Amino acid sequence: MAEYLVELYVSQGDHAVARHHVAVAERAGADLTREGRAVRYLQSFFVPEDETCFLLYEADSVDLVTEAVGRAGLRLEHVSAATTSVAGAQESPGGTTKGTSMTSTTTSNPDLTELRDKQQKVWSSGDYNKIAALTVPVSEHLVDHVGVGPNERVLDVATGTGHVALAAARRSAESVGIDYVPELLEIARRRAEAEDLVVELAEADAEHLPQEDASFDVVLSAIGVMFAADHDAAARELVRVTRPGGRIGLASWTPEGFVGGILRTVGAHVSPPPGAQPATRWGTEEVVAGLLGDGVTDVSSVTATVTQRFTDGAAFADLFLTYYGPTFAAASRLDDQGRAALRADLIALAESHDRGEGDGLVCDWEYRIVTATRR
Repeated sequence: MAEYLVELYVSQGDHAVARHHVAVAERAGADLTREGRAVRYLQSFFVPEDETCFLLYEADSVDLVTEAVGRAGLRLEHVSAATTSVAGAQESPGGTTKGTSMTSTTTSNPDLTELRDKQQKVWSSGDYNKIAALTVPVSEHLVDHVGVGPNERVLDVATGTGHVALAAARRSAESVGIDYVPELLEIARRRAEAEDLVVELAEADAEHLPQEDASFDVVLSAIGVMFAADHDAAARELVRVTRPGGRIGLASWTPEGFVGGILRTVGAHVSPPPGAQPATRWGTEEVVAGLLGDGVTDVSSVTATVTQRFTDGAAFADLFLTYYGPTFAAASRLDDQGRAALRADLIALAESHDRGEGDGLVCDWEYRIVTATRR
């Protein structure tokens, strides 16, 4: 498959229109994928100065790309083999990638192994255990929503400090968890020991699960697999290890939710690594359905929120800049002025979501649970 760059004109550099283009382009690619057509939306580049939005597709032919764009209802300006890269590209507040200068360098496929190593280091930085506690309700909701039962064999992919694996074990399931950060697995082991729960934990990444084919009744991930380096490979692995008739359940932050805002804010200050795809893609049902592909059926989803409370916006920003891997790693790449600007933007984000209930800051973080059944 080759990569193709689609050029679309966006009147007056309108971010809202660019966001709409990206959303419908991604849905069209997912629809064609489900139909067995070899075309896939990869990412977007928004250049407001040139009033242009570029869509990057991977496909077997330019005709398939043209069909995808037509199905999305977009007016095609130009499509060509991807020989253009965005210099200094960064994710814009609208969720697209913004860059102001274009270079004619040849695009090469990203080294996903290198990207995975970089991401592993990001999640090893800071102290995610201080942040993980905020997501306990999400994991509990996922396990309850999927209906994990006694004696079912359950795999928690990207378990982190073990929230989903432990919740499944409390339901008398045969629970297994994998993660590629040894420090987080050690915390999960200590938690299991403290509760006298039997949980098998192993070091592995989501794209290369060590488990055998069709070996689990239920495969889950809460705020985990969405951060995999290779989304397609991770999705294939989820399906591969699920038995026919087994269930897959994934809880992910939505693009438009609060955490999506955190990641966009970080991307506006520090460009993501080459080849990285937005993690919040997994917070869209159509995208996840496309990633899981024809190996599943009965794809459905629900959205929910988890309420978080902080002393104020500054307390939130300082907590995440100190302990949350993505913001900690981004801040470490900035000078003092850059870190201050990132902190100010995080404070503004938190304050914009404040429900205004009494003392302190109260905000809702939206996530989506997508479920599917293995064919």
